Amino acid sequence: MFSHIHDPERRGEIQGGLFDKCFYASSDRGWILGIKSVSDHGNRDPRFFFSLKTDRAHKVTSIHSNARYLPGHWAHVAITYDGLYMKLFVNGAQTAVSREQSGDVFCALTKKCKVLMLGGNALNNNYRGSVEQVTLWRQALPQHQIIRHMHGYEDLQYQADLVIRESFEHPGRKWLPVKDGSFPQPDDGPRAGLGSLDTTLEPPACGQTVCDNVEVVHNYNQFWSFRRPKTVRYQVVNIFDDELRRPTVTDQQIHLQHQHLNEAFAMYNITWELTVHNVSNSSLRCRLVLANCDISKVGDEDCDPECNHTLTGFDAGYCRPRTRCPNHKLKNGVCDPECNWDNYEYDNDDCCNPNVTDVTKTCINPASNLRAYMDVKELKEILRLDGSTHLNIFFANSSDEDLAGVATWPWDKEALTHLGGIVLNPSFYGTFGHTHTMIHEIGHSLGLYHVFRGISEIESCNDACLETEPSLETGDLCADTNPTPKYKHCGDPEPGNETCGCRNFVHTPYNNYMSYADDDCTDSFTLNQVARMHCYLDLVYQTWQPNYKPSVVPMAPHVVDQGQDTITIEWFPPLTGHVYDREVGSVCDKCAEGRVFLQYASHSWSPRPCLPSGHWSPREAEDPDDDEEICQEGKDEAL
Repeated sequence: MFSHIHDPERRGEIQGGLFDKCFYASSDRGWILGIKSVSDHGNRDPRFFFSLKTDRAHKVTSIHSNARYLPGHWAHVAITYDGLYMKLFVNGAQTAVSREQSGDVFCALTKKCKVLMLGGNALNNNYRGSVEQVTLWRQALPQHQIIRHMHGYEDLQYQADLVIRESFEHPGRKWLPVKDGSFPQPDDGPRAGLGSLDTTLEPPACGQTVCDNVEVVHNYNQFWSFRRPKTVRYQVVNIFDDELRRPTVTDQQIHLQHQHLNEAFAMYNITWELTVHNVSNSSLRCRLVLANCDISKVGDEDCDPECNHTLTGFDAGYCRPRTRCPNHKLKNGVCDPECNWDNYEYDNDDCCNPNVTDVTKTCINPASNLRAYMDVKELKEILRLDGSTHLNIFFANSSDEDLAGVATWPWDKEALTHLGGIVLNPSFYGTFGHTHTMIHEIGHSLGLYHVFRGISEIESCNDACLETEPSLETGDLCADTNPTPKYKHCGDPEPGNETCGCRNFVHTPYNNYMSYADDDCTDSFTLNQVARMHCYLDLVYQTWQPNYKPSVVPMAPHVVDQGQDTITIEWFPPLTGHVYDREVGSVCDKCAEGRVFLQYASHSWSPRPCLPSGHWSPREAEDPDDDEEICQEGKDEAL
């Protein structure tokens, strides 16, 4: 049948089943098809399930699909049992199988107790969704016939075994209402069919890319081979004056920071390879680089806190009380501070005249090429350093004492360009007690959020990212970091009243690198965070790795569509999508000779490899493998 549900209940929902009406309260004999969560966090990971208990079995066997159910999308679901194997198929693909049950579901004495129910059971597990094309057969259909039926083909040889084909046009002719006496109502929404199936790797509502997909993160956690050792290049951009003196950061800072960086990431199979790019330019060295101030906001008649700095003239005077400029001081060939704001044309440009004053201290006119400050984007545009082969580290200052660094997210279109990279305050780089700032910012570059995102960085208490329990779908998208508000101390935060009803926070991740605690407190990432970082290194930052090989495939291939002569398979990483909409890193760069796109997998198998049809069905795929083998009996095939 085709199934469509918007939001499964926390306790699960039953779509249909064959029940024992004689001993309903005490017997679980029969079978059930439904949707329920397989995680420990409520309805965070809903999946199709098929449970069965035969007449002679002592307990129920349940199997579930290998991918989470996508609310709001149609899916074709089929279950079979042939007296030996129970199988679950989703969109034509076999997703689970078990041999734990055997024999008849109902024996000869209990066959009169059978009752088929749709839309729930006699308890409270009602199905709140839509179904179409419900069919029931006397025998277990083979997979190829399930696929043909899904595509609308009918084979006469199976018609004699057809028990029910329900369209629900006249439900009262065959069915009896169980609970409230009413029949299901027609659904005016999109109809079921192959065109409505959607198996894309959707991120949760609070996520951005497929690396936020629950199943992808789960597989990166489960299989060590997906977190294999990786070496990543980064480049420190150090600016000197024209005589190669007055570096932005010293060699001692660079070496200390590099040491602490690798010590922090070593246990997570990530090694950093350092290069230093020295720039000799007195003009750049003498200007203040502002980390978070957009130059267009300086002097815009509003006080912008991020631009409130002495060398911007306190946002061109708009962040301090205005002073009156005496007329005799205008055009007097002297830079007079009381006249150095936009109403007086910055002392008639006397304060930006290098023949009159030291413009590196007095020129605050945002329109002047000699102004004493610049923003980070200007610096990056001047340097135009390649960002596709390494992570660039720049240095800048900030008017906000809490802002020690800024990073480019992996899903930002600038991530692999000269406009990407990390910007650090040099005072928080490579000095004892301040080496974890760079570790924190690299976490952002590799896709990690603050651990307090779900509490302190939401827009309202109705925000999709609000985190009330650790989850892969809310907050920082990590199920192993407890919810916490922003807190700078090394301990659980004090109770507060500004956190959408949650006032007490215990066992908070204050020792996590993605918290705001000091260096003497932070010391680790969690397993979910490590999974996310490795995912983005595989998905986005392949070119930062000197010995990069084709990425592993952390997803079993999903059959999206199948025709008479073609089959469409989707897996990770995708060929198109958000992360490829950038200047560098399009799918065209991945093509080999002959315009062929290659991805590699091994350990792909089926219960009957190669025989009898000569085809195989992938059940799992993991590890890169550069060999191509002919499908042989008992062999795996590499893609």
